Amino acid sequence: MPSCHHVTSSTRSRKEPCQQKKTLGIALAVGLAYIVIKGVANDTSQPKLSASNDFYVDEMAQRQREAERVVSLESFTAADLAEAYSRNTYAADMTFKGKPFKVTGTVASINTDFRSKPYITMKGGVNQFMEPQFALATSNEKFAATLKPGDKITLACTGRGDVAKTPMSNECTFI
Repeated sequence: MPSCHHVTSSTRSRKEPCQQKKTLGIALAVGLAYIVIKGVANDTSQPKLSASNDFYVDEMAQRQREAERVVSLESFTAADLAEAYSRNTYAADMTFKGKPFKVTGTVASINTDFRSKPYITMKGGVNQFMEPQFALATSNEKFAATLKPGDKITLACTGRGDVAKTPMSNECTFI
């Protein structure tokens, strides 16, 4: 008996059943594919994760933790730091060096260090050459471009000690 693939003119009467078998085979394949795809799409055994939603949730949780941390920080003015380091460097280091704090002041200048990283000086130093310096955290560097002398700002920083009695802070973020 010839197969459907070898239909010749002498077996034209068998062409119709072969055509029906092909059509039925295609329909079954399409139906099976639909069932498999639909089953995978409706699989509720595994929770669906959305990358963008996870990022948003993580970002919000991180911001919440940072806000809670910042609220608890002790607050100072830039002049407080300058005065403390002018009076007694050792005592000032015990208060500020390696410790987080909030500092408020008026921007004196916006500069860059030898690595082209921005830092801010605030008014309140013993003189204009010894004003406290605040290096920004990488995540906040872009905001330095929006500042101008005379702006009032508040930062959350970590004390870094002093250089020749000039208070230095780093990892500063805008509050």
